[in-house]
Amino acid sequence: GAGPQAVRIPLGHPPVVISVPGSQDLVTKVLGHLSWQPGACRFHTFDNGEISVKLEQSVANCDVFVVCARDDGESEVNFSLMRLMFLIDALRGEAPYRLTVVLPCLEYARQDRRLVAGEAIPPKLLLRCMKTAGADRFITCDLHNQAEAAFSPAGALLDELSADKYLADFIRSHVADFDPDRSLVCATNGGGMKFTRRMADELRTGFIMADRFKQKAGGPGEVKIIADSHAEHVDAVVIVDDMFDTCGSLATVCEAVVAFAPQAKLYAVATHGYFSGDAQLQIKKLVEKCKLEWLAVTNSIDQSG
Repeated sequence: GAGPQAVRIPLGHPPVVISVPGSQDLVTKVLGHLSWQPGACRFHTFDNGEISVKLEQSVANCDVFVVCARDDGESEVNFSLMRLMFLIDALRGEAPYRLTVVLPCLEYARQDRRLVAGEAIPPKLLLRCMKTAGADRFITCDLHNQAEAAFSPAGALLDELSADKYLADFIRSHVADFDPDRSLVCATNGGGMKFTRRMADELRTGFIMADRFKQKAGGPGEVKIIADSHAEHVDAVVIVDDMFDTCGSLATVCEAVVAFAPQAKLYAVATHGYFSGDAQLQIKKLVEKCKLEWLAVTNSIDQSG
């Protein structure tokens, strides 16, 4: 008869990628780049609004990645976060080797400090809740405030990636006749200087900053451009921010840049694009009044809707 069959023992920890509904477009691109297969999981919402999550494959001893990208067209953000918590808990119960939560855009990132007594710090709480549910590690992109990296709970890691090189390459390719010596990169405020400075270094361009100055006699502040050179030689100004939301701040900065360099063409880039409220109307006005050439963001937040 045939001899004994060899027993194959898998080595290492095979990767498994599972996504929350609304993240499929991003996950499809990621899996295509890595040549991995998606993990199987079923989500259901009962008539009373309660959520059900069920894994449909084993993840024991696997290196599991959970991707949760925001898609307002698919579900409300807080509903999506609760669904994420249930998924993490379901995965932890199946004994994975490691559980990494990928949050391309960390929700509630702008509420990163307690300005007055009685306020919560939601991003810190969010990470703590995911750690309690079973997450070992977090990956995000371009935090609103780099100090938020310290919000990671004890025993968990928070890795911050940056889209600056990707955005810089996009700018080189899509700004007509791009010339570093005749282009400037503009920060929208003092808090965004670090990210914008990295972008300027990557593009090898000059750097300016828009900042708000308060009137001595009170009243609304005025946005002015802080620069160390004149603007006569400038052909293009790229306004850089970590996120665009209602685009109100972008509008005031564009107006200030036009006053500073009226002959220059305007462009705008950011990592995260929320585009809430009247953002579309604001952008339309900027195209008409300030001659904004284009505005670009990454797909950290789904833009297909």
